[in-house]
Amino acid sequence: MKALACLVILLAISLPAAGRAEPARRLDLEEFIRLATTRNSVFEEILLDELRLRHRTTLELPADDLLLSLKADHRFVLDNNDSAPGCSIELDKLFPVTATRLSASYSLDNSRTENRESSEFTLSFIQPVARNAFGRGDRLIRQLTGMENDITRYEVIEAYEDYLAGLINLYFDWYGAAENLATAETALKETTKQLENIRERARSLIARPIDVNKVRVQAAGRQENLIEIRNTYSSITELIRQAVRDTAGTDILPVRPSLAGIDTSGTGPTAERFMKTARTTMILKLLEEKAGVEVSRKAEALLPSVNLSAGYTISGEGAVMNDADPSLFAGISLDVPLPGRQDRAEWELSRIDSIETSLSVHNSMLSIDTAIRNLYRSIRNQYRLISLARDKITISRSIAADENRNYSLGKTDLSDLIDELNRLEEHRFSLITKEIELQKMLVEWRRLTDSLVRRAEKVASAPESLPAVTVPDLLQ
Repeated sequence: MKALACLVILLAISLPAAGRAEPARRLDLEEFIRLATTRNSVFEEILLDELRLRHRTTLELPADDLLLSLKADHRFVLDNNDSAPGCSIELDKLFPVTATRLSASYSLDNSRTENRESSEFTLSFIQPVARNAFGRGDRLIRQLTGMENDITRYEVIEAYEDYLAGLINLYFDWYGAAENLATAETALKETTKQLENIRERARSLIARPIDVNKVRVQAAGRQENLIEIRNTYSSITELIRQAVRDTAGTDILPVRPSLAGIDTSGTGPTAERFMKTARTTMILKLLEEKAGVEVSRKAEALLPSVNLSAGYTISGEGAVMNDADPSLFAGISLDVPLPGRQDRAEWELSRIDSIETSLSVHNSMLSIDTAIRNLYRSIRNQYRLISLARDKITISRSIAADENRNYSLGKTDLSDLIDELNRLEEHRFSLITKEIELQKMLVEWRRLTDSLVRRAEKVASAPESLPAVTVPDLLQ
């Protein structure tokens, strides 16, 4: 019996503890961004694109490795039944800076019939003097590759910034859904309280049964709205969990976010000042410069391939070249494609592409300038709309209070009171929507002006092999 009593006591103590829910965890915007950037593989996937850049230059340029060639053979002469073993070794090196190619070779031949052994050593160099003259073509390729790498680095940050802006907007949607949920719950509680009051008045024969039904319909409508808003909030919460890879299972709640606003007291932003330093402008300028360099590279291909060659040869008997016979040689080689229509067509196309790129860059600059000015104007107007929405709530709350007082005194109909209460609820939802829209506009402003993310020397939470892109303090 004592054991059974102890078991009952333990169950009585443990069951409430087991059923007690863990408190909801607050997740603010800064913590959300930090978790998303460190846990979300999409960010890592974006940043991995930059790791390929360090190998692009190596692949685009001619190989400058020291090439070692070894060769061994054995020749058989069928007429006199002679055979001769031989071997050779050669070192070849290209210097991309000047396109100079140096080579050194040594060969050894044996002849059993003649009973002699001969060897030869050759040192030579080849220098282009027309196409790719002294490495000019390779330098153009290196310049093009460097521009492409810079453009790609900027584009990586742009992709990082776009995805980050999407996550921040998702957080704002989450907070907006939470505020709508709280507003809907408050409205339902107020309606439920009003319904009880009307029923009490009806029992006292002060209110009519139709008044009770009117409030019941209002309560049903607000309960329906609450269910829809709660479903939206739950769906966005799951997206938030997925973004931060949350597996804890505890409830999370948003914290009111607030981005630093912009100065709206002036006549507008100076787009020209922004265009001088913006990341987007740098990309457009690089694209224009790249198109010009591409024209030069295609023009380089129109030149004939002219190579000057010179060298020194020494040959003699035996492996150590006894009775050496040295000689110098020099020459020139010329390769000209006739009539060369393909190279000329590529050059003409590159000139057309360069003109098209210049026009596109100019049009993009105008589009960005227009977008900045329009967004600035929209932000200014949004501040005004929010101020008006707050005034409408204040006025509507006062009207609802007066209507409630008049209804209690029998001076007005219940329908008027219900209309004012519904209008007050609409104004509350409208204010939440406008405030979230403003926050999203501010995010878009930072994205459009390339100020949402910045480069850094190192990110402590990122792997060593990833490029450093960090997020500034968005709440300042």
